[in-house]
This record gives sequence, structure tokens and C-alpha cells, in this order.
Amino acid sequence: MSAPPQPRWCIAGNGAIGMSLAYRLHQQAIQVTLLTRSHPGERLELKYQPLGGEIEHWSCDAICKPDARPIDHLIIATKSHSVQEVLDTWSDSLSPDAVVYFLQNGIGFTTEGLPPATRPVYVVNGGFTAYLVESNHVIQSAMKPIWIGNEAGDPMPPDLEGELRLLNDAGFMVNWTESIMLHRWRKACINTIVNTQAALYECDNGSLLEHPQAIKDTRTMCEELGAVFKAMSIELSGEHLHQATNALLATTAGNICSTLQDYRNGDTIHELDHITLPLLEHGRTHGVPTPRCEALYEEVSELFRNNCDRPA
Repeated sequence: MSAPPQPRWCIAGNGAIGMSLAYRLHQQAIQVTLLTRSHPGERLELKYQPLGGEIEHWSCDAICKPDARPIDHLIIATKSHSVQEVLDTWSDSLSPDAVVYFLQNGIGFTTEGLPPATRPVYVVNGGFTAYLVESNHVIQSAMKPIWIGNEAGDPMPPDLEGELRLLNDAGFMVNWTESIMLHRWRKACINTIVNTQAALYECDNGSLLEHPQAIKDTRTMCEELGAVFKAMSIELSGEHLHQATNALLATTAGNICSTLQDYRNGDTIHELDHITLPLLEHGRTHGVPTPRCEALYEEVSELFRNNCDRPA
């Protein structure tokens, strides 16, 4: 009797995090396919450099259109504003009880469009970081815990225990949490503070710990957003956010954040609409002023609008 087919893992997004995930699953002999916009049935030759290790060469299947094989596990490792495009393209390929992992920094996106029996779970990356040196060369720069949970705050379903064990075996520090929304709000806050300022000052993360205005604005933004969370009855104080933000800046000191990378690439749409804007909207709803956060968000938005006029 032949063995049952191996579950198929697909990763939408061939940036640094998506390719890091693909490499580590590949090392566990997992069948992995990258879902991209521009690779019709190719096998990509890639390079991965683990934390403190040497460059390792490997290859991975990549497709840009659905094929006949169902997707059992889908990891969406794109920007928030690309989630709907991924769902529109690949939802019909999901197996009836597929698990879909949403690995976005932002809050402001929807999971509508998934088949009814599909199980969406949210992933909050607490500091597994990597960056692209070239389009096919990833360097991992930090390893921190990753939190997984569903919107209802349920205990871990028994049938997902094996998947989380697999991810841990692949080298990810994965933990199920019944408080995933708390982690998502904290992550959105930290990304608001870091990505906004790194894009404005065009610097790596660590430089924000030394830039006088950034030091001042980090404190102010944490206080403003801490007040918003208090009004929302979310236990994330300004002081806690300040400590968590500075800790992340120190851990990822050499990283160029994704918002700055997008700006340098000439993008005119930025991810802060899905990260910062929901926070600001909650501030307005609860009557909590966030003037510094608002001002810096508008400055970044202006930067991206001006990309329309930059020479190609």
C-alpha cells in the first residue's frame, strides 16, 4: 500500500521572511511551494544564511497561478495590503480543512473570502528577523518567539499540536496563545513607532536609539498609544510599550525595516495604512488625542506620495 500524500505547504510572499520560512520547512523534508506573482512553475535557486552560520544553497518550487494540487497549509507572509489579492488568487485551491496562517504586522485587513471550513490563525512575529541581500539571498539576523492563536482566543486545537511541533522542529520558537489579539496590538504599536521613524530618517533600526528627535518621539508615541489602549481596556501601558520598542530596536539594530525598503523601492503604497491607521482610528473613536503619531504618519504618507514624482 502506498503512503498517503504528504501535506502541501505553500507560502505566499517571497520576501525575506517568506523565504526563511520556506527554507526551514524544506530542511525538515516538507514539500514547500512559494506562491509569487511572477514565477510560472519554476524552481528557484536560493541562498540562505542562518543566524551565525554559513551561506547554504537550496532550491524551491515557485508558481504564480493555481495548479491541480490542493493546499493544506497556507502561510501568507505578505504585506497587509496584499492579503486580499492572495485570498482572491488562492482560496479556491485550499483543501476543505486547510489551515491559513496570517503573518502580517497590521490589524486592518480582513479574512473574508476564505472557504467556510478553513481555519484562519494569526501569527505575531516577536523578532524572527531576516533581510534580503539580493532577490534570492536571505540572511537571518535574529531569533525570538513567534506567537500563534485564533481571533476567538481558544486553547490550542489538538489537531494543530503536530503542526506547531513541526514548526518548532524547523527552528521556530512557536507558542500558541489565547491572547493573540493582545500580541497583535502590541506588534502594531511597535511597528508604528519603528517603521514610521526609520522611513522618515532613512536609517536602520538601531540608529533610532541614538537619534535625539527619535528618542523623544519614541517616548511620546508610546505615551499616546498607551492612552489609546487604556481607553480600549487593553493592558499595554506606555512604559511597557517604550521598553518593548527599545528592546526590539536593540535586537534588530542592523535591520532596514520593511517600510523603508518599500520607500527606497519606489512604492507609492505603504503598509502603515494597515498598521498605524487602525490605532489612530481607535484613538479618535475613544476621544484620545494622538497628535505626534498623526503627524509622523502624515509625513510618511507624503514621502510615499512623492514617490510618484521620483525618476525611475
